[in-house]
Amino acid sequence: MRIRRRGVLPAAMSAMFLAAAAAAGVPSCQTQSAELEQLIAGKARALAMTESCQFRRYDALDDVDGDGKDDFLVLFTVEGPRGANDHVTFLAAFLSGKPASPIVVEAGRRGERDPIAIAARRGGISLDTLDYLPSDPMCCPSGKGRLVYRLEGGKLLLEKNARR
Repeated sequence: MRIRRRGVLPAAMSAMFLAAAAAAGVPSCQTQSAELEQLIAGKARALAMTESCQFRRYDALDDVDGDGKDDFLVLFTVEGPRGANDHVTFLAAFLSGKPASPIVVEAGRRGERDPIAIAARRGGISLDTLDYLPSDPMCCPSGKGRLVYRLEGGKLLLEKNARR
């Protein structure tokens, strides 16, 4: 798990830090946000998949929605049941302003792309990705790409999908 924090988290997200697993001292996948945990569990259930919590990425980033407060982003991955190889990655944006519920978009999947980094700016979010090229085996994307989303009308719209 990678946690990067810039600025101050919105008050609603202040409890988002991971708790340590009691005996092992290993970070737990569970946050103190019931909303986030329910969102992830719901996506996994809807797709008949399970979450790969070790791939979560949390970011308290710049003010994406332009209200003067930091917003919270999380990338999470669900994969096929019982360790099957299929996986889908989602970007969830918890904005400090409107809309009240998180905005969720599919950001990648096996055979297409795997998001590996997040950057935000007012009005948008970009994801650096590893893209699957036609000659790549399903285990190992070798291309580099970038997805750019624009926040508009309470939705994240894909603005650009480019190779780097």
